[in-house]
Amino acid sequence: MITRGAALLSLVAGLAGCGYSYDFDPVTLGDDKAGRVPEPRTNSQYVRAVYADILGRAPEIYNFDLQDPSGKVVQQIPIQEQTYLTTALDATGDPAPLRALLAAGLLGSTECDVPEKEAVADPRAFIRDQFRTLLGREPNAYEAFAFEDAWNTDDATGPRAVIRAIVGSREYQSR
Repeated sequence: MITRGAALLSLVAGLAGCGYSYDFDPVTLGDDKAGRVPEPRTNSQYVRAVYADILGRAPEIYNFDLQDPSGKVVQQIPIQEQTYLTTALDATGDPAPLRALLAAGLLGSTECDVPEKEAVADPRAFIRDQFRTLLGREPNAYEAFAFEDAWNTDDATGPRAVIRAIVGSREYQSR
C-alpha cells in the first residue's frame, strides 16, 4: 500500500535525481471520540486552562502592600492566584459551583477582552470560533442551533454567556 506521504516522497526523490524511495506504514493519530473516556481535569488544570482561555495568561503571583498612614509599606503579602483558587476548589466536595463562579468572575473582569453582544457582526461565526478555540472542534448541528437560537431570542445571551456555557461543560472540564 502506498500512502500519499510515500507517493509524495517518491515524486520528490525522482525530481531530485535520487534513486531512493521510501514506503511508510499508514499512521493514525489520536483516538476515536466514541472510544475516549473523559477524565476530569484537576482543579489546578482547570484554573490554568480557564485563565489561559479567558484572560490569555497564566495565574500570577503578586504582592499586596499594607501601608501605614504616611504611605510607607509596612508589610507585603504575596497573593498566589492559582494556589488560593485551587485550595478553595479542593476544599469543597463538589467544585462545579465554584468553577462556574470563577469563570463568571474572570469574564466580568476588566482584564477580559470579550466583545459586547452589539459588537459581534456574525454570531454564528463567533460561536463556531469559541467551539474551535475552547473545545478544539466544530459545534454539532444541535449545539449550533441551540446557541444561535439563544443568542437571537434572549437579550442576556451574548459572548460572555456563550463562553461561560462552554467552559462550564463537562467536555471542557475533562481532558
